[in-house]
Amino acid sequence: MAKHSITAQDLYNYTKCLHRVYLDSNGEPSEKSEVSSFVKLLWEVGLQTEREYIASLGDQDVVDIQDLAVEPAFQETLLAMEQGVDVIYQGCLIHENFVGRPDLIVKRNDGSSRFGAFLYEPIDIKAGKGWEEVNGKKGKFKEHYAFQILFYRLLLEKIQGAVPPGGRIINVDKDLEEFEPALFEDRFYMAMQEVQQLVAGEESSEPVLGSHCTMCGWFGRCYRWVKEESDPTGLFFVGKQKFALREQGLRTIEDIAKMDVSLYLKPPHKIPRMGKVSLSRMKERARVLLEGKPVIRPGYAFPDVDQEIYFDIEDDPTRGVTYLFGLVIQIKGAPSHFTYFWAKTPEDEEQTVRDFWEFIQSTDRAVYYVYSHKERSTLKHLMEKYALDPETFEKYKACEFDLYQDLIVEYSDWPTFSYGIKHIAKFIGFHWRDLDPSGANSIAWYNDYLTNPNNETVMNRILEYNEDDCYAMAAIKRYFERQPGK
Repeated sequence: MAKHSITAQDLYNYTKCLHRVYLDSNGEPSEKSEVSSFVKLLWEVGLQTEREYIASLGDQDVVDIQDLAVEPAFQETLLAMEQGVDVIYQGCLIHENFVGRPDLIVKRNDGSSRFGAFLYEPIDIKAGKGWEEVNGKKGKFKEHYAFQILFYRLLLEKIQGAVPPGGRIINVDKDLEEFEPALFEDRFYMAMQEVQQLVAGEESSEPVLGSHCTMCGWFGRCYRWVKEESDPTGLFFVGKQKFALREQGLRTIEDIAKMDVSLYLKPPHKIPRMGKVSLSRMKERARVLLEGKPVIRPGYAFPDVDQEIYFDIEDDPTRGVTYLFGLVIQIKGAPSHFTYFWAKTPEDEEQTVRDFWEFIQSTDRAVYYVYSHKERSTLKHLMEKYALDPETFEKYKACEFDLYQDLIVEYSDWPTFSYGIKHIAKFIGFHWRDLDPSGANSIAWYNDYLTNPNNETVMNRILEYNEDDCYAMAAIKRYFERQPGK
């Protein structure tokens, strides 16, 4: 493959991070960290899903090209298309410096191409659903999926002289989902122009640091750059807004810390979508980061209850299963203790959540401390999935206290770009026992556990990680309780 080949992955990454597109082609490989165990798991899950789908095709004529390198795979793909085979698995499409390897290239008989009275369509097999739901209703098709399919369609049109109407993927439920390519074409061709510049090194973009970046192999490099440049994305909740800040001369964290907020509230220096409150908060976060000390604001209060329950869920989106409900329980006058509800297999999920439902029913004068909206949304999903008692869910909601949104974000500022629990708890001195603690790793560990359920070491690693997450919440709550005036 040529050094500056452009792939569908570049188009996918473009929708997430422009700078990653540049780094993947032009970055120094030694600055990129090893792929995480969770990303490797996603690859394996994807391959397994593809294998299962191929096996379900029955007696269709399938040519498997997955093990061939780019050039020989391209020649074999052309040969298979000329022969009119039904399905080409992991085929290769090349035009100029564009290289695409769709999961499936499928023969259709409702059109013609330079190969004959048939033509081919690219279809990808995805680990999610194409159509995103908004408030329970079908909203829009995922742009990153659409861009990949449009990229393959572009190559196929160059190769066979035509493409069928409509774009399609196979989703996580193995259902075909269709979208209208024309709705994405303008954005796609703009993206293609910018991707070509980024891949060729003619444009570099720059990091836009956020909590999602920690899963990327280039995170360490970008984090160092942000610190060295005093880039505004070193502040919590800035993100792409930094480009609008830069247009008004606010190029560094120091600039933001010194800014006169009133100057940026009206033309000609008005910053779009930012008012007095958000700019004042940004200025305060800049000051906090430069001083290196958190600021806690008064006004918060904790429920007066008999039981404090620090609650953390672990789930696996690759399998669609919630496998652990972990709780640290603190009853007045007694030592705290950790307990849990564990799904040994995905098939045990229903009984596990039913047992947890009984636990909720058994609690009185309790508060459930969490560190995101995830617990509530997951419980709502499970309630609907298994037709569980809605009154129990309402009881839980009435007792939930989100430490992240209702305490950390609302009443404090911290000298860190992320207000995630790992960053905040470590800042106040809490330490996880695991050397590499993360929810993503927990998912990888659970999959390891499922391959060998007798491996108690892996199970204990998951439980210890979850327990530490719960105790981290307790440490944050105690930290706020100890503040002056509390």
